Amino acid sequence: MDLSAVCDLGKLERKKIKGDTSIMFAENPNENGRYNHVLEIRIDEDFKYEKINLSQFKKSYLDKYLYKKGSTNGADYTPTARITTPEKTLNNKIIKCLKDTILEYEDHKETKILEKILLTIVEDEEIILKDIEKNMNSKENYILTLVYNEKYVGDFQIFRDKIRKKSIASYYLIEKKESIGKKKHCSICKEKKEEVYGNANIFKFYTVDKKGYVAGGFKKLDSWRNFPVCKECAIDLELGKRYLDSNLSFKFQGRDFYLIPKLIYKKDMEKVLKILTRMDSNIDTQYENTEDLVFKRVERLKDYVTFDLLFYEEKNSALNIKLNIQEVLPSRFKKVYNDMSQVNNLFRNSTKFNEKFNLNFSFLNRLFPRKNYNRYFLETVDIIISDKNIDYKFIISYLTKYIIKGFNEEEGKYFYYNTITAYGFLIYLRILGVLFKDRGQMNIMENMYWDIKDYNSKEELFESFFKENMDFFNTPDKKAVFMVGFLAQKLLNIQYAKENRRPFINRLKGLKLNKKDIRRLLPEIQNKLVEYDANYYRDIESITSLYLLQAGENWSISELDIPFYFSLGMNLEKHINLNKKEEKIND
Repeated sequence: MDLSAVCDLGKLERKKIKGDTSIMFAENPNENGRYNHVLEIRIDEDFKYEKINLSQFKKSYLDKYLYKKGSTNGADYTPTARITTPEKTLNNKIIKCLKDTILEYEDHKETKILEKILLTIVEDEEIILKDIEKNMNSKENYILTLVYNEKYVGDFQIFRDKIRKKSIASYYLIEKKESIGKKKHCSICKEKKEEVYGNANIFKFYTVDKKGYVAGGFKKLDSWRNFPVCKECAIDLELGKRYLDSNLSFKFQGRDFYLIPKLIYKKDMEKVLKILTRMDSNIDTQYENTEDLVFKRVERLKDYVTFDLLFYEEKNSALNIKLNIQEVLPSRFKKVYNDMSQVNNLFRNSTKFNEKFNLNFSFLNRLFPRKNYNRYFLETVDIIISDKNIDYKFIISYLTKYIIKGFNEEEGKYFYYNTITAYGFLIYLRILGVLFKDRGQMNIMENMYWDIKDYNSKEELFESFFKENMDFFNTPDKKAVFMVGFLAQKLLNIQYAKENRRPFINRLKGLKLNKKDIRRLLPEIQNKLVEYDANYYRDIESITSLYLLQAGENWSISELDIPFYFSLGMNLEKHINLNKKEEKIND
């Protein structure tokens, strides 16, 4: 991960801060949008408890709340806290924070005021707790803070000093001991600094509790050798991460990722961020998936900026990087989506069956369910966005499983949809240039419908079909398997028209077919068509036999491919009009 790009965001945030700089260390207690109510413990100028005041959370009051999370079992940095239970929060967060601050800053000019506030809260604790409970709804989440004589926590200099000092100390303190390197180079800005710190691990990539992460003979206090960061970069890194969390953290099919802009000319950063974060109702309502919306915004930018996509999972406050896609140009995002639109238009305009055809990245979720195949999902996304090469055997194996599932579940309800979507995805990978890269660029076909009236013969029709799909039908065995699938579907159509059932489907072995099965099925289909007095396809049977003959014994097609090509034959049957009167009666 390029942390300097995150620091660039932090530098911009730092420029926005006017006056007291303590606010840049404060956090948003309602970052997740679930803490929308604030309970204020109101104390008057004579240090008498007045009431609990309920107010709505205001983002403009972040400098007033001056919240910063402390340790799980200890107090936060200031007496502003998220409520778990009223009693625990009042005692372990508010009262304890006041006690800790008084002890640590006994000579501060505001310490006496804090002592009197603390005394009031302790004496009136029972009443305060009852008033807190009265103002709470069990279905809502609350923030608890102090207001003394109309002064909020952030109006106290003592808390501003504390949050600044403690925040900087957290960059170098490990178990209350200092991890500092003197006159060393910062790993981010590369400059030699008076001091570099060893615990400025804002993203929690590693932990000094595990030996394998620490250089210097496994001494925790030597962790600055692993990741030396100067004070300025540590602050910018924290501000940059906060900006990412608030503005550039998105969902990609349910997976969290940061979209990190990187520019050669830093002066354009504000312009880029404005485009990425500005809500536009004319654009935003057009897209059902978050990633579609985000990448459409990125498309509007020119190639003077690149983006890193950092996919991550947070566990126990640690950031687990699942995938880091680096330096993607806006033009690449545009191609990724333009090519997908081409495939969607191709299928939607082909037949009445495909009017609602919609290929998007949610297909990968179905192909690679997150529970067992998240790694493959992310690897495929990386290949698509980074313009790498996808292995045909890998992708065809999962597409085939997806098709077979559609065939065998719910009486084949989704068989057609699964097959057409799988083929659409394969075409997409090909025109995008990540499948069969060595074959060069493939031009997308004009339509997915073939009508006999446009050809002189059925042989010409099928040869035209195979030519237009030549990247996937480049050998006689693939053509033969497709044709047997095509004929099998014709027989099933006739059976259903005559008997309202499809008994021949049992001969397809749940689509787990091999070369021997393909050779077996052709004469079986021919015999059944004769039995039904419906053998309208003798010329197609001849074409199929010819392809089988040309294929010989040494097939190039693997057993992974056979169910895929057979299914294409069965389902693209709807896309091929042979214009036979008998067929129209029976189909």
